[in-house]
This record gives sequence, C-alpha cells and structure tokens, in this order.
Amino acid sequence: MGFLKGSPTVTRYRIVDALPEDYTQEFIGERLRKHCFQDIEDSAEESSSGWAELLDGFSCSFREGSYSFGPNYAFSLRLDQRRLSSKILSRYYAMRETEFAAKTGRRPNSVKRKELKEALRNELLRKTLLATDLYEVVWLTGRSELWLAAAGEKLRSLFEDHWARTFGLSLRMLVPVTIGLELLDEKGRLRLLDLKPSLFQ
Repeated sequence: MGFLKGSPTVTRYRIVDALPEDYTQEFIGERLRKHCFQDIEDSAEESSSGWAELLDGFSCSFREGSYSFGPNYAFSLRLDQRRLSSKILSRYYAMRETEFAAKTGRRPNSVKRKELKEALRNELLRKTLLATDLYEVVWLTGRSELWLAAAGEKLRSLFEDHWARTFGLSLRMLVPVTIGLELLDEKGRLRLLDLKPSLFQ
C-alpha cells in the first residue's frame, strides 16, 4: 500500500548533498518531465519505468502545482510490466515449428529456431496486457529526506537509479542505526556503535 491508501511500507533516505541553488520548483518539474514514464502500450517492450504525477499516475505533464506541496515535492515512480509465461511461449513455439516443417519439409536449424522464437515472442508480447504499479515518493526538502512507499531491494534499486539520473543527488538509506546515530550526541553514538547483538530470553 502507498501513502494515499492504507498503511504504507516506507523506505526513508537522507539526501547527502546540499541542494543546489538552481533546484527551484520549475527546475524540479523540468527534470521530472525529462525523465518521466514512457508508454509502451503499442510496443513489444516488457517493461518501462519513470516518473508520473502523484494524483494521476497516467499523467506525466507535471503542471505547476501537481508535484509541489508547499516547500515539499511529491510524485510517483510508475512501473509498467508485461509477463509472458514460458509455458505459453513453448506451446505456441511448438505450433510455429510444426507449421514451418509442414511448409518447408524440414525442421528449422538453430539460427531459424532463434529467429522464429524471437518473432513469436514479440508477437505474443504485443498481445499481453500491461500491469501498472505506482510507488509514491515524498521529498521533504526542509529535512533533506525522501520517503519511498516501497521496500523491496529490486524496487529500491530501480528508484535509486532513476533518482540519480534525474537529480544527481547522493542518497543514504535511513535504517534504525543511522537514525540513532543522527539523534545521539558523540558519547551516545560511540555506545550505539559498540553494541553487540544478543538473544532475548
């Protein structure tokens, strides 16, 4: 679940770099538009990802006011995917190979098999419906924090890659230890770092 519905799973990040002066609201919008989601509805592509608006995941116009909320920003990482089962591909390829043999009187060689399978795969992918997932992102500029409404490693990696290409600002994921280190004084930090795991009985 995301921020807009239900109880979200959240990954928190600290933006390590100081925000450059030219990172105005207009600049942020321009960067989001430049790296926005690209539609693959009429293609054979398996997946596509990019930024989309928070309140309308099917819009990437990023009009003024659609991504800025006071000093903060909010948008979504949109991920569209097609999943083609290997069993379906195998079934239809067997039929395609039989058709080829009936027409030519011979079985396809390895080069032809690869060509037939690739053509069939693209054909089936074009007929496969897309699934859309939206993962909300909240940028708290006053705290130099980003909140991502997702927690899986693969998704975090996708998000971090898009973030780096879009804004070029370094991130550090916030986990309980790093949050504790930020809140404690020097003596407390040393004690925290010196802790050893133990079993509760």
